[in-house]
Amino acid sequence: MALPSLNSKLRVSMNKIILCIALLLCQLQAIGQSQSRYDCLYEYTVKASNGNREVYSTILQIGSTSALFSDYLAFQLDSLRQTKSPDEQIKMGEARLRKSAYFFDQTVFQNTPKGKLSVYSTIIPNHYTYQEDKVNMVWEIDDSSTDTISGYLCRKATAEYGGRSWVAWYAPDIPLQFGPWKFTSLPGLILKVYDSEQVHCFEAIQLRKANLNIVEPQYGDVISTTRTKFLKAKNSFEENPMANLPPESIADMVVIKGESGGSSILINGMQLRLRENGYIPIEKE
Repeated sequence: MALPSLNSKLRVSMNKIILCIALLLCQLQAIGQSQSRYDCLYEYTVKASNGNREVYSTILQIGSTSALFSDYLAFQLDSLRQTKSPDEQIKMGEARLRKSAYFFDQTVFQNTPKGKLSVYSTIIPNHYTYQEDKVNMVWEIDDSSTDTISGYLCRKATAEYGGRSWVAWYAPDIPLQFGPWKFTSLPGLILKVYDSEQVHCFEAIQLRKANLNIVEPQYGDVISTTRTKFLKAKNSFEENPMANLPPESIADMVVIKGESGGSSILINGMQLRLRENGYIPIEKE
């Protein structure tokens, strides 16, 4: 009986190595992705000091152990790219995003196994990220108070966070411990949450089944920081963006008129939306 040649042994070994590498890559990809089970669309409303209301469209992608909250137009554009849609559709999605006067500029990745929230945002000309523990928000549940939101019976909970008192309504019949923005860890999906002054309000308008990948944002040049440092820099910058923008950082500038009457400025390819009603931070501290 002929013995296997050295070349055949090498081929078998190489095939095993290739298989191991492929499995490792799949595992690494799974770390940053999970499959969404549901999408919950929220209307985020901000009441300005002049009485005007700004309305933002946002979405929560919900998986079994993680969730991702982001601006809805940004989600639509990411979906087009993820499904490898035609270039023309992607360009149209990019144009809609640029022309939108209202854009929720925080993307929050809720990672239940790690007990962490990862926040991604922008202070032009840079992208930033920071992490914080989910346990920072301690809820007090009031079982005696109920309300019906989006057709679901909800119970009330309250918490202090970011210098504001928050009231949340969660649905025990939807056993998902997620919610909009950073709001998590209640025994049911949070369908509505607002601060005691009713300046900021998130309210669910649609819950639907989904099957897209939940992908944590990836920036090649993101700057890691802390929540305290980011809030101080962000709130200071938004009070007067043009005055706080380093002149030496501007290589290119284009003014874009929004479809709803607002306008924004494209600086080095990054969008700076001008806030006609002023900046009302969701987190004071």
